[in-house]
Amino acid sequence: MNKLLKVLLLSLVVTVGFAACSKKAEDAAAESAEKAKEAVTEMKATTVDAAKDAAAKTEDAAKEAAAATEAAAGEAKDAAVDAVQAAKDAAAKDSAAK
Repeated sequence: MNKLLKVLLLSLVVTVGFAACSKKAEDAAAESAEKAKEAVTEMKATTVDAAKDAAAKTEDAAKEAAAATEAAAGEAKDAAVDAVQAAKDAAAKDSAAK
């Protein structure tokens, strides 16, 4: 009977040990899943912030390019007006010389 009691106690210890390991594995898996979820949430937030920053910088660059284009167009218009006036002056001078 003493041997049977030892076998039963040993079986009980082994069973409790397996149950404890199984519970630890479940807890570890749950913790890992939670950390993965937190990492994904943080990645999403970081990605959204980066996209917003990139959009703002793109908008600023577009505004600067539009302003530069407008300034260049104004300068080209002034140059064209000057060229037309110079042509008119040259034509008038040529007519007066004849």
